[in-house]
Amino acid sequence: MKIKSKHKFLLKVTAIVLLSLAGVWLFWSQLYFSALFMLFGVVGFAISLYYDRKKLIEKMERMIGGIRNADFTTHFRTSRSDDELDNLMAEMNEALEMFRERTHDSMVEEAEAIAWQKLISVLTHEIMNSIAPIISLSETLTDREVDKEEESEEYKIMQQAMEAIHRRSVGLLSFVENYRKLTRLPQPVRQPIALRLMLTSLQQLTSSYGLTFSFNVYPDQLILNADKGMVEQLLLNLLKNAKEACEGIENTAISVMAEKVGNSIKISVSDNGQGIVPEARDKIFIPFYSTKAKGSGIGLSLCKQIALRHGGKIFLNSDNSVTRFTTVFPD
Repeated sequence: MKIKSKHKFLLKVTAIVLLSLAGVWLFWSQLYFSALFMLFGVVGFAISLYYDRKKLIEKMERMIGGIRNADFTTHFRTSRSDDELDNLMAEMNEALEMFRERTHDSMVEEAEAIAWQKLISVLTHEIMNSIAPIISLSETLTDREVDKEEESEEYKIMQQAMEAIHRRSVGLLSFVENYRKLTRLPQPVRQPIALRLMLTSLQQLTSSYGLTFSFNVYPDQLILNADKGMVEQLLLNLLKNAKEACEGIENTAISVMAEKVGNSIKISVSDNGQGIVPEARDKIFIPFYSTKAKGSGIGLSLCKQIALRHGGKIFLNSDNSVTRFTTVFPD
């Protein structure tokens, strides 16, 4: 039967104490050779304890070194025994596995965001370079004056076509400008934000165009260190989406909850609207993607970028009764 690590440690400590007492007694009895033999035993057990501790420290140093050098394959070797040390090693391996998964997800998410930003930047640059001369030319031809004698039916048709080209080009240019916001989002200028005061101001602002919501803040004087303009923009986008989701619903309920949870501050926007279909939930934050017929697919993408700029994240929970967008900011 294998002796557990803690029992080994206790046995060795007990042996050191007993051998030390025996050695002292033998020394006082003038049995010097026997006392010296006991001293060797004490030293031997002490060295054994030292090497046990050294092995454990070396294992931990190797693992810490691996993590520091981004080698996430490092793990503690464990046996299948019920030893406390093996159980501790297994728990540490489990914790490291969770850390690896979260780090991987975070890296993938960041890489995805950078890729989308680069794609949007290239697309908007190319589209705007093509659209600008079309707008200029169509504007010039539309405004061109001709004599009434020269004005013919064909010219009228051409002028209408030019006006249509100009109108659609300006619309496309405005559309592209919206997407450029994703690549031009600045780094946040952090400042202390009293969330209760900010939500009260948003409540007054949104009520002017028929959007009403309730809110709760815990603790009452909760302070968020973030860019106020960005946080307001994020909340306005989420509140606007909630209002649109509640169209045609009786007894609508839109609410905001801000609370401190551990080392994070969570702000949730909930509504009892139509909800989001399961197949759309994994795509809802992708730029250009929208479940609405006239949606631009920019609002939630912008919310995600704002959360990432603050070192946080945003996620969705939706069922048949409640849809909730939760943004997590590090405190």
